[in-house]
Amino acid sequence: MWYTNNQFWTPRPIYRWGHRLTSLFCKTVGRLETHGVAHIPREGGVLLISNHVSFLDPVIIGSAANREIHFMARSTAFDIPGLGKLISVYNAYPVNRGAPDLGALRRTISLLQAGNVVLMFPEGTRSVDGTLGKARDGACFIAHRAGVPTLPVFHSGAERVLPRNSKRLRRSKLKVIFGEPLELIAEEFETRREMYQHMGNQMMEAIADLRDQMLNL
Repeated sequence: MWYTNNQFWTPRPIYRWGHRLTSLFCKTVGRLETHGVAHIPREGGVLLISNHVSFLDPVIIGSAANREIHFMARSTAFDIPGLGKLISVYNAYPVNRGAPDLGALRRTISLLQAGNVVLMFPEGTRSVDGTLGKARDGACFIAHRAGVPTLPVFHSGAERVLPRNSKRLRRSKLKVIFGEPLELIAEEFETRREMYQHMGNQMMEAIADLRDQMLNL
């Protein structure tokens, strides 16, 4: 394995160098501060669930993590010359927006069961004002089917570094906090939809708890 100073490792040199560059970017632009990274298991599949406020979210969370991450990106991003190839190298894969994408869901479950770390945003879209919304069924479906640890993540500052509908970067303090694995309760419910709603509430409550913890850091 390859190591960097923050104990990040990967068998892929191109990802190692990419991680070093994004870490430098985050420390330069936002003095990145990370908490709870030891909660990420060193091996095996892990589902990270996070709030979503900026296109930079995967870059910032990936820089804070101690393992390679995989993440969904909207399918239209892969049509942009240069960008699609770049994010593919760094483990992005397409998801169609607006309707359930069974192919993307199956791919996510396969990645997790193969021992990878996958980052998801349960809300499904970026928050307009930074407040937490409701979880959609996709993340709950994956957490239920994949059978791997689910870790909540909360991060702040990305919404100021690259605000919604802006193309200009700004300097702002960046913080990322990783929580302990959740014990998602999938009790007997009359419908699967009710079960996913219950799991989604648990996810968003855990992310909100991390937000409150961050206020005291």
